[in-house]
Amino acid sequence: MILMDLGAIIQYYRTKQGLTQKELANGLCSVSYLSKIESGVIEPNLDTIKLLLNRLNMDYEKLTSYDEVAIDHRIDELNQKINDKQLDEAKKIVNELKEVITPFHHSDTQNYFQLNYFYYLISKEPSKRYNIDIQDLLTLEGTFSGRKLYYFYKVIGFYYSCHTNSKLANQYFHKAKEILDSQSIHDPELYYLLALSYMGMRQPVYSNYYCGMALEQFANDLLYNHVTDCYHLLGINYLNLGAYDISENYFNQVLQSKPMGRSPKVRSRATHNLGILHFRKEEYEKALACLHEALENHEKVYDILYSIYVIAKIHYLQGDKDKALKYIKRGEEILKSDNIVKLRYRYYILRHQIHNQTHDEEFLNKAKNVILPYYHTIGENHFIKELNELLAEIYSKKGDYKQASEYYKKLANIMIQ
Repeated sequence: MILMDLGAIIQYYRTKQGLTQKELANGLCSVSYLSKIESGVIEPNLDTIKLLLNRLNMDYEKLTSYDEVAIDHRIDELNQKINDKQLDEAKKIVNELKEVITPFHHSDTQNYFQLNYFYYLISKEPSKRYNIDIQDLLTLEGTFSGRKLYYFYKVIGFYYSCHTNSKLANQYFHKAKEILDSQSIHDPELYYLLALSYMGMRQPVYSNYYCGMALEQFANDLLYNHVTDCYHLLGINYLNLGAYDISENYFNQVLQSKPMGRSPKVRSRATHNLGILHFRKEEYEKALACLHEALENHEKVYDILYSIYVIAKIHYLQGDKDKALKYIKRGEEILKSDNIVKLRYRYYILRHQIHNQTHDEEFLNKAKNVILPYYHTIGENHFIKELNELLAEIYSKKGDYKQASEYYKKLANIMIQ
């Protein structure tokens, strides 16, 4: 920070704190002298500047030591703390930078902080909506290059991953990978995120490929908590491939790992997916036991809603519609405050199945024209397959074999892919 900027800086912090010139100047200097300092008419007395900043709870030495290079370095540290999941430490850096970064700093510095502040927010509460508009953030793409552009693509991809748009997340992660390859950036988390996006798109072979790359680097870096994440992801991929014995082995490795297996967060993920595994094998009682244990440990709203949904689905398949509706209502109450569209549609479909209303034209129109296109947009191949199968069965029962044939063809194409 150069000395000639200090008048503007004082004005910035004074107005930010809602103080008048008279209130700030009281006992330190005259109002007219402060006015001339703020407008840059005079070169301020350094002792007076320090007194004014002290009244504003700002430290002169701290302010003047934070040039763009120092701030960029501190933002890099913030990024690393977020990557390492050290969010308490990240919060301290965020608060520090929010205090010292002003509109008088270079726009590149402000944009880089805005990006990483957004990264901190979505890492802290992934499904929440924030004051920072994603569309505004997307306009900053052209302001970054090199390593900063890499972080931009990674953060935007991470945002879409958190909001269950695996297809769009995957596109941004691949843009980041191009820069990672060209600049030899070491960041195994990107491979893990790519694997995660392919898992969300139900492309387990690609997911396993990138998960293997991430796993090797995490192990070399002795990041065993991330190794556990990879085992978990491999378990999900083998589950989606129908290799249930291999899948179950990975989930059990997660549960048996020490100390990670004792963590409620880790246990909730593993027991949930073991529940899905038993559900796919039609071992419903085992599935319910795992899912209820998962519910006791879940922290994220999405995980809670998904476990509740599968429990409701099992009771429906067992013919207990009352229990199924009980869990549907429980999930729908949560959805009132957390509108997770992907799961909202799942609940909508299951509710209509329970009430035998899937043949209604209103349901069919929404399923074909709203829900199915939405699942295509976010790349949810598993849900696309399920809905095509359901629509094919409905039209077959209605005697509309032409429509049924169309959906069976679409289903066959998905199976080939």
